[in-house]
Amino acid sequence: MKKTALAALLALSAAAASAAQPDGRWQILEAAGKPADSAFIEFDAAEHRLHASAGCNTLNAAYRVTKGRLKAQAAASTLKACEGDAMEHEAAIAQILERGTAYRVKGNTLTLTGRRGKVLLRAKRESE
Repeated sequence: MKKTALAALLALSAAAASAAQPDGRWQILEAAGKPADSAFIEFDAAEHRLHASAGCNTLNAAYRVTKGRLKAQAAASTLKACEGDAMEHEAAIAQILERGTAYRVKGNTLTLTGRRGKVLLRAKRESE
């Protein structure tokens, strides 16, 4: 009986760890297979809102997390024209978030994956 209770407790702990929702600010390391310098995404889990930028515009959206998937509503964005790759990165980030992807939080790493487990976005938690 004790072994069964312990096994159940361990299974619940593992499920809770894998179901951790993203919260706080994350530095985006790569999006759509490309390095994303100075890009970030910030989740407000209490309000179900996110903010993201790759150094030019700011994306804002409501999001939901269900059954291990994260999906943002259509992101609103500022409309500055910027040089370099920032606008391309922001468009890729918005597309990934709006698509609805599987997500995983493991330690200080957030990974969003598409079909067949392809990594679409990888980020690390910023220290507070």
